[in-house]
Amino acid sequence: MSDENLQSFDDDSQALSMQQIVWHQFIEHKMAVVGMAIITIFVMIALSAPMISKITGIDPEKQNIFKRYQKPFSTIEYSQDDKEAAIEKFIEEDAERSQRIIAAARSANVLESEVTDEDFLFEIILSEDKSAQNRLWELKSQDISELESLCSRFTSFHLLGTDELGRDVLMRLVFGTRVSIAFGIMVALASAFLGLLIGSLAGYYGGWIDSLLSRFIDALLSLPSIPLMIIFAAVDISKIPFVGGMLEGENQSVLKLSIVIALFSWMTVARLVRGSILSIKEREFILAAKTLGARDVSIILSHIVPNVISPLLVAVTLNVGNSILSEAALSFLGLGIQPPTPSWGNMLFNAQELIFEAPLLAILPGLLILLTVISFNFVGDGLQNAIDPKSIRR
Repeated sequence: MSDENLQSFDDDSQALSMQQIVWHQFIEHKMAVVGMAIITIFVMIALSAPMISKITGIDPEKQNIFKRYQKPFSTIEYSQDDKEAAIEKFIEEDAERSQRIIAAARSANVLESEVTDEDFLFEIILSEDKSAQNRLWELKSQDISELESLCSRFTSFHLLGTDELGRDVLMRLVFGTRVSIAFGIMVALASAFLGLLIGSLAGYYGGWIDSLLSRFIDALLSLPSIPLMIIFAAVDISKIPFVGGMLEGENQSVLKLSIVIALFSWMTVARLVRGSILSIKEREFILAAKTLGARDVSIILSHIVPNVISPLLVAVTLNVGNSILSEAALSFLGLGIQPPTPSWGNMLFNAQELIFEAPLLAILPGLLILLTVISFNFVGDGLQNAIDPKSIRR
């Protein structure tokens, strides 16, 4: 084999696939890589939010109005009512276990006074005098160890303090991450689907269909979106027939706001898809498919949609950040996701009157919104550079 053939073979063996080229182009955008890393961390936190709550033993909706506005790194003891509720739950879970503990404590004379079985554990655990409780812990058994483990959780550590209702700020932020990012992705996908559907119809068929849909898109784009979203968000759409049944439940405000924002965020995607299809539909492979008798639906789904996925992916990525901002704006006005469901937007709304008393309640969710939106925008810029045919270096 000649040297020229060997060189040609080496060049071919080192050729990269399209996916590899796009990936190498993407990772050259350093800020896009940083944004992707931040988004990945947030998504992992959002997915593991219930597990984090279970491990720490902190409920994001648990209120303690006597421990409001606690400073960061605060340790708070449960109220008397919370302790009683926890002991009652412990007794109800396994009555025989509780009777074994009481029998062991009576045989060891842990309590000097006579107390009924119903009040025995309450008297030991809730008493200010801890001597009886310490004597009980000295009686080593599996049942007593479980009770001791329960009592050890009667204090909670709050890394970022508590809010206006005594709820843990960090856990609210963790569950707010879950709601805000899931909301942004859900709205972006919904608006992308609407934009892809309407943009495909307008771009492929042209004529009066294109004129009608384009004028409709232009009319919607000319309207002020925020005032319209405020109006629609204030409407109780749960009373609408058929729709009302879909919006019942704890996440009613999330679904309602998703519908409202998605209805006002698909137009840009539709114009992008329409423009891409206008440049694609006259190409040879589309004409060949028509000549072979392919139906319009088959041509759109099999040939046109795959060719507009790349710019559509960029639009979806950028739209996630815009959706999170829209949710935060409406929640800040009190028309977004309603408590007790936590989101970064309604955390800002709850903290607006306390900016001087507890500034962290407003600063932390604001920083998370800023960081998330910037990260999604950087990822969108990186994807745009990576999949742009003019910027690809083979």
